[in-house]
Amino acid sequence: MWYLPIQIPDKTMTPPLAFETASRLWRERIVQAPEYNVVRNDRIFRAGLSGAPVLESEYHDIQRLKHALLQRYSGIPVEDALPGCIVETPDGPVYCITRSHNLHLPGRDTDGVIQQLEHDLTLVYGIGRRKERDLKRMGYRTIPDLLLHRRFRDPAKDVLEVLQEGSPEDIHFLVARWHQASDPRCLCTSGLYDDNRFLFLDLETLGIYQRPIILIGLAFVQDGHLVTSQYLVRDMEEELPALHATREHLSRDTVLVTYNGRTFDVPYLKERYALYGEDCEIGNPHYDLLHPSRRRFRDAFSDCRLMTLEQRLFSVYRHQDVPSMMVPEFYEAFLTSQNPGPLIPIVEHNCQDLVSLARLFCLFRERD
Repeated sequence: MWYLPIQIPDKTMTPPLAFETASRLWRERIVQAPEYNVVRNDRIFRAGLSGAPVLESEYHDIQRLKHALLQRYSGIPVEDALPGCIVETPDGPVYCITRSHNLHLPGRDTDGVIQQLEHDLTLVYGIGRRKERDLKRMGYRTIPDLLLHRRFRDPAKDVLEVLQEGSPEDIHFLVARWHQASDPRCLCTSGLYDDNRFLFLDLETLGIYQRPIILIGLAFVQDGHLVTSQYLVRDMEEELPALHATREHLSRDTVLVTYNGRTFDVPYLKERYALYGEDCEIGNPHYDLLHPSRRRFRDAFSDCRLMTLEQRLFSVYRHQDVPSMMVPEFYEAFLTSQNPGPLIPIVEHNCQDLVSLARLFCLFRERD
């Protein structure tokens, strides 16, 4: 894989000229240096040698899809192809696509969560798994039982104070302090929050590092239903308004739910805010479902991609989907032609990711 040097626009440029120049440079890079390799003759054994392989047959199918979409949506404006509304922000307008989905999250279960955590003696300072087994054999089954233990009485009292009087954030922090993110006990703390506090997040970008965001997908509970709001960047000037609109959802009360968001989505958002000189510290409680998914399904499925899980768990099979490494090519086709056709699979892919993420979250909540 090779990269073209990107020239940084002169700081003396006016904002419209700077955006236009940056847009032109990114588009040239997308065309001249795609971030995937076509595996000729579908020789699968060679695919492992490529950083982002696309089988030749798949590549031709996707190219035919792109041309078909360009023909189908020729002359149709974005607003008709993807119904939505304009959201005004201090940094300008951004286009938002909103839909409602018939999906209900399990309700809050504070008592059940606290009861489950009270059986976890490892939350008490000085108690590991081996010590927990010894204590339970001696009859100390719960943390309240430890109030009768001379050595662990005081630290047990501190933990019970958090469990019984602390906020959901306090309890979440306590559990995360002693357990890995993949541990079911970390995920069980999500039952302490009201459903309307959860925000599901998924990004579509022009690459994996220092590239513009072209679509910010958000989902949340409203009136008992899952609502998806997708901020579509129709040109480079709308990335900052999309970021501003997203920041309105990231209040302190928001609880993030992502799939690989700790490694990708959240750091990527922070990087784009910083690029524009915007201060946005994302310190919300965060449940990244990649980790518990790997813990639970790594021996059952060939991989733990979200698309694999939705197929195996929910019988959801996507049609006319575009691999993430080819999204920049489809987006460039839209920018060049202003034909919304190539945007359709990008938007649908992102929306399905959000819905599948929410369904997976419900599955974990119900089981845990």
